[in-house]
Amino acid sequence: MPRIMDILETIAHFGKNPDGSYTRRLYSPEFFQALEAAENLLQKAGLATSRDAAGNLRAVLPGTDPAARHILMGSHLDTVPSGGLYDGAYGVAAAIGCVQRLQEEARRLRHTVEVYAFNGEEASPLGGTFGSRALAGLTDPDQPLLKGTLEGFGRRVEEILACRRDFSDAACYLETHIEQGGKLEKDGVQLGIVSGISNIVRYLVTAEGQSNHGGTTPMEDRQDAMVAMAKLIVFADAACRKIGHSLVFTAGKIQCWPNAANVVPGKVTCTFEMRNVDRQYTDELIREIQAATELIPDGRFTIQQLIYKDSAVCDPKLMEAFEKAADSLGATWQVMPSGAGHDADSIAHRIPVAMLFIPSHNGISHSGQEYTPADDVERGGEVLYRTLLELDGEIQ
Repeated sequence: MPRIMDILETIAHFGKNPDGSYTRRLYSPEFFQALEAAENLLQKAGLATSRDAAGNLRAVLPGTDPAARHILMGSHLDTVPSGGLYDGAYGVAAAIGCVQRLQEEARRLRHTVEVYAFNGEEASPLGGTFGSRALAGLTDPDQPLLKGTLEGFGRRVEEILACRRDFSDAACYLETHIEQGGKLEKDGVQLGIVSGISNIVRYLVTAEGQSNHGGTTPMEDRQDAMVAMAKLIVFADAACRKIGHSLVFTAGKIQCWPNAANVVPGKVTCTFEMRNVDRQYTDELIREIQAATELIPDGRFTIQQLIYKDSAVCDPKLMEAFEKAADSLGATWQVMPSGAGHDADSIAHRIPVAMLFIPSHNGISHSGQEYTPADDVERGGEVLYRTLLELDGEIQ
């Protein structure tokens, strides 16, 4: 039986840095080296492979029933700068392990199986989930700077739009992934059955005051944009905690003008990002933040939405198939939302999706310190395989 850990180390060792982290960026040589390694394994397993202009790899294993809709599996092979071994590539390795095992067991499924290795899931100048969005036909040709950015990678907008897949023959998409958080390990649970993928809502908040001398301007006469922004950040953090329901808030990037040690700041910008599976809670938080800006006297605020990615709800029947497979193995599991974005979010716009999480040690991800024990790696692959067999007998 193929070991998922061996497959993972075969396809994901490219781009390894001296500190042990990995860097495989969008359209990079290191990404395509990993893609070629995955393609070689898939071809050896008897799958026909192809690539598209977005950099996605598709591999097809025909089923015995041409009328049966296809079962799709996969994840991404790119990383953040100085990322870890497991993020994304694990899902590709688990899918490869499934089709290798089908070959070794001489088992023919009724449904055609497709394995995908996506490009550009991580944030980039082309936006996150670039490859899966291209496959799902979600590329916005009017996106600012799209044409010029693609040209920098030797691609054209028309090529990316042509990557769109017709999903009329597809039944579902399954993705395995590390949790990228610490809940499973903290709770002592082996698997997470994902209920949905959180939306991502990001705003640029600007506070404007009055630049002035830091030594001669009395405190009561100041219009300090930094103080105004600080008060709003503290308010937003508290409001997020009060709303609850797994809502998260991040004030992630801040800039100050004139950015001098002896000058009262006259302008400060900060990104406010919030995520939740249920949009009502992110809407509630931004309403409270907007109301709070009227009560802070230190500056004048403007709020501009930068990004809105809708949430995706996982299919209950597919979730149940993961649960049955986990139970058959005697594995412990819990239902949980995903706070991170995934390729499944893109595909969910076209067909039902489900995701399976395995633990991330100490909740660390997007880091060279990312680690998941081999037993957890193999357990996730086994549950994916059993789920594939279960669905082959259930779905039309």
